[in-house]
Amino acid sequence: MKRPARQSVEALTRIFYRASSGNRLSRNMGRLSQVRFPPLVMSSLIRTYCAAYKVRMDEVDVPREGFSTFNDFFTRRLKDGARKVDPDPDVLVSPCDGRVIASGTVKRGLAIQAKGMSYPLAELLGDEALCERFEGGPFITIYLSPRDYHRVHFPCDAEVERCVYLPGRLYTVAPRAAGLVDRLLCRNERIDTVMRTRFGTVAAVMVGATGVGRMSVAYCDVVSNRGNLSGVTPFNPALPVRKGDDLGVFNIGSTVVLALEPGEWKPLHPRVGEPVMMGAALLKSVA
Repeated sequence: MKRPARQSVEALTRIFYRASSGNRLSRNMGRLSQVRFPPLVMSSLIRTYCAAYKVRMDEVDVPREGFSTFNDFFTRRLKDGARKVDPDPDVLVSPCDGRVIASGTVKRGLAIQAKGMSYPLAELLGDEALCERFEGGPFITIYLSPRDYHRVHFPCDAEVERCVYLPGRLYTVAPRAAGLVDRLLCRNERIDTVMRTRFGTVAAVMVGATGVGRMSVAYCDVVSNRGNLSGVTPFNPALPVRKGDDLGVFNIGSTVVLALEPGEWKPLHPRVGEPVMMGAALLKSVA
């Protein structure tokens, strides 16, 4: 049983999360990240950020003229060869750098959010019929911290069938919040990439968070947090992509959820709570 003092702290924390989850606040933070400071000021800001979050700049592809805005730095690209994408066609790889915060099997349409809390996968995807395809299949949730590389890549060769934009609030998705806010991942803005693969249907869900001025995808012009209505962008014919290709980018950190159809899968990813790098093996089909 929780002590009264702890309950009070958690209640106040929830109120703070709610107050800071407004879209306008994040849009304003996004605008601030686009301000062009003098080069010396920008360089100092980046050095301070890197020291605070232990960002590895040795693997970053720094423009010759340096980063002109903080957002340019945050959405930085890596040097060629900084990440190795597992070439095995039977392997599904991590779409991003981050930390595995949940994994398991979709049961009765539910997936685990954190600390035993669950959420309806159909609500996350905005599609009941699509959720039914994933019943009994694996899901993996990866959290991107402020230190991480914030571009997202395709986890396998695929054909993109549609892009689904689902507006929402922008709660922080830090692990502590995931254990306090019910259905957190379903409340926030999402962009779902639904693709056809040799493993069946795969969904990659980018989940927005506090401070995310926007999320965007590389294969079409869908951009989040602009006050848009929800919408589906279908592709006919489907768009062919290769494992490791650009999928999208976060403008300040967030979370990616992968959902797959059931099959004979061998888990290869780190245990929950451990880091993972883009291109590292997550699951292998052994059918």
